[in-house]
Order: sequence, then C-alpha cells, then structure tokens
Amino acid sequence: EFGDYKVRITAPDDHVVGATGVLQNPEQVLSATQRGRLKQAETATKPVLIVTPAEAVAAEQGKPKGKKTWVFHAENVRDFAFASSRKFIWDAQGHNVAGQKVMAMSYYPKEGNPLWERYSTASIIHTLNVYSRYSFGYPYPTAISVNGPINGGMEYPMICFNGPRPDADGTYSARSKYGLISVVIHEVGHNFFPMVVNSDERQWTWMDEGLNSFLQYLTESEWEQNYPSRRGEPKYIVEYMTSAAHDPIMTNSESVIAL
Repeated sequence: EFGDYKVRITAPDDHVVGATGVLQNPEQVLSATQRGRLKQAETATKPVLIVTPAEAVAAEQGKPKGKKTWVFHAENVRDFAFASSRKFIWDAQGHNVAGQKVMAMSYYPKEGNPLWERYSTASIIHTLNVYSRYSFGYPYPTAISVNGPINGGMEYPMICFNGPRPDADGTYSARSKYGLISVVIHEVGHNFFPMVVNSDERQWTWMDEGLNSFLQYLTESEWEQNYPSRRGEPKYIVEYMTSAAHDPIMTNSESVIAL
C-alpha cells in the first residue's frame, strides 16, 4: 500500500542525514550557511554544495558533541529509507520536471570524488527528464543518490544507493565513469517502475527490471552518442532467446533461472 510517512531520525550531531521525503526542520539540523546554500540550490543551474568537502573532512576528524533529530515527511510512497554519515558531502540542484520542481541531491564521502561531484546529480536530472518524457511526470519533490557500501545499486522511493567509486588515487576509468552514470540512471529510474506504477516485482519481475532496463537504455542513448550500454541493443538478447535456458516472461521471481 501507499502511505504517508513522518519520520524522526536521531543521529550524532556531526552526521548528515538524507531520506525519502522532504526535510521538515532545517533550522534545527543545518547551519545558517547550509540553509542558505540549500535555498540557492533551488534555482541553481549546476549542483550547489550544501556540505562542502572541507566540512565533511572536518566532521570526519572530530567527535560528536551530542545528537540532532532530523524530521522527514513523505507522501504517497510505498517504502522509506535513509542514509546517515559524518563523512557525507552533500550537493543539490533544483530542476523543473514536467512542471514540478524537484530537488536532485547526492550524498557521498570524499572517496567518491571526483567521480561523484561530476556525474551523480547530473545523472539524476538527466534520468528524470528522459523517463518523464517517455512515461509520466516524476511526482515526488526529491530524488537522491547516495554512495555507500553497496555492490551495484539499490532503490527506494526518492532515494537510491549506488556503489561505484574512483580508484584510491582519485583517478577513474571509463568503465567506472559509465558504471556510475548507468547505475544512477537505473536506480533513480526505479522510482517510476515499480515505485509509482506499483507493480509487485516479487510476482512479475519483467514489469520492474524489464521496463526499467528498457528506459535505462533510452536514457543512456540520450546522454551521449555511442554510449557503451551493456544492454538494450536487440542483438544482445539473441543468444539468450535462442538457448534452452530462458524463462517465459510471466515467470515468478523465485522461479527465474539465474544466468
């Protein structure tokens, strides 16, 4: 079922918290400078740092002095998730999607840069634009990408978790770059399928991963010419479809052959 959530998350006072929904009490958890940056981000043409790398490093080196309670409100969602860390850099950019202002935001540690500051929030905005054009307008007020300890990605309403990072020396390969862009597109795309359409992916897998992967391919194609998509081209499915090891499209998730 869809529901409305009001969630209070109490964390050490040096943590930054991101979550499904809209922050209700910035006056209690953000500094005046950070609130000003967040306001500036609403109309910015590129991501604005709400928590800077220097501030994140300083928080990481210190110790908490107490606790803060972050309050979030979300309407018409089927799940809720959050992320909390003293290591988070936080950037944001407001963007108009199908007539609605959406705050596209990314949370990541210094180990995610320079890859994350260049591509995460930009990938969110690109995804919302293309998916909204091919399906329906994105209905939520926020869309968030978080870099955390995850192999690949995982989605929840308004927030997703994505793993790719650069190498330890800050350099990154084309594989890492496109890996990040693709996983952000895919996980943000899950807001449309299944989060809004509300199909049961445990019952009908193809309606979740199938529709989302198809739109992911279209979105990658519009990122740049000759984008190195891993799936989407019809020729890539020929070997699978001509083999004996494939399932009917209506197969339940627990019965799908792992390939």
